[in-house]
Amino acid sequence: MKRTRSLAHRATVVGILLMPLSWPMMTPAHADGVHADGGQAGGGQAGVMAPATTRTDFSLTDWMGRLGDDLAGRPLNRIVMPGSHDAGSAGITPDSGMCDAGDSVGAARRWPDLASSMSRTQSGSLVQQLDAGSRYLDLRLCKQGGIWYMYHGGPLGRVFFDVRGPLGVTIPGESTELADWIRRHPQEVVILRVKTTGPQASATEDAREALTKLAALVGGGAGFPALADASLKPTSTYGQFMAAGKHVVVVDDTGSGSPYPWAWRQPAVQDYRGSYVGVSSDWDAILKAAFDPRTADKTYNAVLRRGDEVLDKAPGEAADKFFVQQAMIDPTHSIPDAAMIQILEKLHLVSSWQADNYLISMENELNKRLLAKLRGDWNHSNVTDNMNIVMTDDVNQNRGGVAAGELQREIISKNLPQRVTPRTFHTTARNADGTWNTLTPLSGAGSSFRFVGSRLASAAMTDRTTQLLGIGLDGRIWHDIRRPDGTSQGWRRLPSATNDPAGFPAREVALTGLPGGTAQVAAIGTDGIAYHTTRQADGAWQGWAPVPGAGGALLKATKIAATGLPDGSAQFLAYGDDGRMRLSTRLTTGTWTGWSVVPGVNAPDFQGSDLAITNLPGGDTRIAAIGNDGNIWNLTRRSSGAWGTWDGPAGISTPMMGATALSIAGMSDGTTQLAAVGLDGNVYHSVQHPGGAWDPLRPIHGLGSANAFAGDRVSITANTDGSSRLLVSTR
Repeated sequence: MKRTRSLAHRATVVGILLMPLSWPMMTPAHADGVHADGGQAGGGQAGVMAPATTRTDFSLTDWMGRLGDDLAGRPLNRIVMPGSHDAGSAGITPDSGMCDAGDSVGAARRWPDLASSMSRTQSGSLVQQLDAGSRYLDLRLCKQGGIWYMYHGGPLGRVFFDVRGPLGVTIPGESTELADWIRRHPQEVVILRVKTTGPQASATEDAREALTKLAALVGGGAGFPALADASLKPTSTYGQFMAAGKHVVVVDDTGSGSPYPWAWRQPAVQDYRGSYVGVSSDWDAILKAAFDPRTADKTYNAVLRRGDEVLDKAPGEAADKFFVQQAMIDPTHSIPDAAMIQILEKLHLVSSWQADNYLISMENELNKRLLAKLRGDWNHSNVTDNMNIVMTDDVNQNRGGVAAGELQREIISKNLPQRVTPRTFHTTARNADGTWNTLTPLSGAGSSFRFVGSRLASAAMTDRTTQLLGIGLDGRIWHDIRRPDGTSQGWRRLPSATNDPAGFPAREVALTGLPGGTAQVAAIGTDGIAYHTTRQADGAWQGWAPVPGAGGALLKATKIAATGLPDGSAQFLAYGDDGRMRLSTRLTTGTWTGWSVVPGVNAPDFQGSDLAITNLPGGDTRIAAIGNDGNIWNLTRRSSGAWGTWDGPAGISTPMMGATALSIAGMSDGTTQLAAVGLDGNVYHSVQHPGGAWDPLRPIHGLGSANAFAGDRVSITANTDGSSRLLVSTR
């Protein structure tokens, strides 16, 4: 086959010379009017490899019904489902006729063999695609000679609606089979995107005719009870669709302004988010690509790279719409190769199948790579949370290293629990009555879908907002404000000390709020020196200054924590570069007291791996730390400066609780709340009462119905109403 490929490239110029220079490019038909948007990647997406999901033994014919318990509470535009690009193109042949209104009909008439080979994107009928798991059918209909056909570009496919022949014989249309399948599968929500073309003079009337005929077939009887109407929308859950008895969505992309309540208008209900990779239609670019043996690989890589970019981006204004990820290629640069394949087939140098199905042969290789991507770095939460309809070619592929149904099973499996992306920020609140709200991920910085970072900190403010800090994957400090209603300011870079527009680079970060509405931030820079800045109540930043250490030197530290005091001063706790824990106070005048060594457990100093500090009513402060023995220790410092005695909470089944990260928050009732990542990797919570007694440590419930949450870092902060907010990053 290598020899054949080489011949094709050496002789491609012959194919170009044989082809008319007026050949219309394939881009409009494939891109659905959506062109490349520059592909700007959002920041913060982690490239995490994960094993393939093992729960793939479900039936593809009725997978929604079988996974109903998993899908019940999930919005339809958050269910990951296979989709079919140009679903009706399987019936295209060189002899199947042409759509006079098709965008490539002129060239298709001159080169019918080549046109059909480049226009056929599916190898199975509509019903076969549904049986293979597809739940989104991209239907393109052409009215030709008074009959409705499916088509692509120029070539016609099968008849869509039944046709009464001159002798009274009915020619069955594929829509009848489609309607029968839908009727027999009421638990499968099928989305039909309908686009029409035909004689320009009757375009609006014809489009409405096609829509109403389709509705009558798939609508479930008088009044079309199976069709989703205005009472539902893309964000309605699968359970709501089932409860309403609606399992067909018609997306009207005809542009006819149809008045039907069951015709959901495009683009109001679906978006492609720039997922289609369009290539240059310039003939010189095509000529250059024809002589590049890497053109196919470049094409495949561009599609997958665009997927990386789009799946990392926040949906923005499209969050309430269906997201149709166009996981297929623009074959424009492959037209010369396809023409040469036609010649080589006549010389018996390539198979008839490849000559007749050139685009499908390319898509089969792309689907193989797409499958590997889905099993790899598209198999974690930051991607699967952002997936919806994955539209591909050749849904019924059973060649090229992809077995029948293998790709669709992998797509559908993204609805099942996936590996959570490490270090993704999530938040939840513990109400004053002790109940917990749902744990939810935080949106990312800029256009990124989720915030992924290495360190975090939070502080409750007197105006009931919560300020958040995170060190992103870029190593810079980002700041956000979360309001009581759940909205946020959005992540912004903290200004650097050197006016670097990239922001302040840091290894560790701490944050505390003060009574007047200001917030104080301490960070350990990449040089190991501790720095401090203040955010004023009006949002202005004071500017970074190094923290003074002992003997006129600057403080070098490995960990740092902070808490505000009622008088407006703030205490800072740090592990110095010598490993010893030290405490200092920044007074309201801006001056620092000396750093005093914190006494250890039967030792002159305390050393460990993590630390936290919080204020208590009356001016006392409480320290929590993880010692070198791996256990959580707790100590009170009286407002007089006297030290209490180290103790700690009991573990789940051990005398003391081992942990890898922790945070504490002093409440207005004198209790202290502790959040910690246990040695098993899960996040736990406990309350210490004023007398010193600890409640049993309990795991934080995870995402969905999970009874635990695997965490990496934690930060808990107290609100004035007796509630607390927990910020965690995934493990």
